Amino acid sequence: MPMITTEKIKLTSQMLFKILIRVYLKKRWWLLAWVWVLVIILLLMENKDTFANLLIAFIILFQLLLIFQYWFYARSKDNKIFFLGRYYEIDPEKIVGFLEDGTSSPIKIEHFVKAIKIDNYNLLYLAKTQFIYLPNQCFKCEADRQWFEKEILSKIKK
Repeated sequence: MPMITTEKIKLTSQMLFKILIRVYLKKRWWLLAWVWVLVIILLLMENKDTFANLLIAFIILFQLLLIFQYWFYARSKDNKIFFLGRYYEIDPEKIVGFLEDGTSSPIKIEHFVKAIKIDNYNLLYLAKTQFIYLPNQCFKCEADRQWFEKEILSKIKK
């Protein structure tokens, strides 16, 4: 039964913010497209009334509020566990995370509910918003990354 060990991973608040925005855009790109089509239509209207102007302002403010919400969440002191350095030992049955504070936590592969691959990293979800961040560069060699994709990601719903 093969097992691989990753290099140390250290997530920053800026990286977490980018991940949260990318996940949001990946899930809701179609909604944003419709919203901006509506904004463009409203802006191109010749006879804009107060309601149209308020709607445009609301749409833009709502999206800015969403970005600020993710920004504050990514920098929250309550999320300090996300920013601890860690490495993982991965085998076909489980992933064990070892944090730099000395704690460890094993997670059976069957407990992951989905996996998302974005650019150079994988997000392995344990719940709707709780995930493990595994960048491709954390694998010690290409063979380890390929084994992970074949043996682990294939067992988790996409």
